[in-house]
Amino acid sequence: MLSIRDGAEPAVWHGLSAAYLGITAVYGHRTVRWADAKFARRFSGAAVPPRPERYGRAAVADAWKSWVRFLLAYAISVGLIFGLVVLVATLDKGAPLLVWLNPLTKVPIYSLIWPILITIWPDKAPEPAKENQ
Repeated sequence: MLSIRDGAEPAVWHGLSAAYLGITAVYGHRTVRWADAKFARRFSGAAVPPRPERYGRAAVADAWKSWVRFLLAYAISVGLIFGLVVLVATLDKGAPLLVWLNPLTKVPIYSLIWPILITIWPDKAPEPAKENQ
């Protein structure tokens, strides 16, 4: 991205780097925390990390929180792309950057399906097995 400021021609790769930065800003800490917990469990016998809820309101809330994270990553990525287009001063020069708007826009739209479905039809916890007596 700094290369554009120094006068380089914008390329599709600059748009990819903007998308990468947006996703990393939102998911980086969470991913490192997950990997640390897995490593600690594997190599130092730490407790099993808690799993997200799969049933009820907690699962619905988790699905919507996940979607908001997608939306935040999208907003950061698109903001960076438009910032780069402004930096190069014309839409003609910034066209290779704008190629990324189509796939980036699909992610929050497609990922919205799961929170909507789980809100309408939440999973129910399985009933405990009955013992035969």
